[in-house]
Amino acid sequence: MTPIALPVLITGLAFEAAPAPADNGDYEPAVGTSREEKEILASLEDKAAAKTASDYQHIVWAYGILWALFAAYGLFLWRRSARLRADVDALRRELDRPAARGGPGA
Repeated sequence: MTPIALPVLITGLAFEAAPAPADNGDYEPAVGTSREEKEILASLEDKAAAKTASDYQHIVWAYGILWALFAAYGLFLWRRSARLRADVDALRRELDRPAARGGPGA
C-alpha cells in the first residue's frame, strides 16, 4: 500500500455514511441541530433576505435620483447655452449696424 492510500482509507472509514433512516414522517434532526435551532436559522435567513431586498430598493432609488439630477443639470446647461446664443446673436446684430447709428466707421 502506498503512503497516500493509508490516510485516504482511514478517512474513508471514519466518514462512512450511515444507512438512511426510514421515512415515516418523523423529524430526524441533523447531528448537532435541533428543530428549534433550524427554525431560528430559517427565520434569520428570511430576515436577511428581506433586508437584502430592501437594500436593492435603496440602490434603485439612488440611481433614479442621480439620473434625475444629471437630467436637470443637462436641462440647465441647455437653457444657459440658449440664452448665451441669444446674447451673442444680439451683439452681432449691434455690431452689424454701426453705420446706421453713426458709429466709428461712419
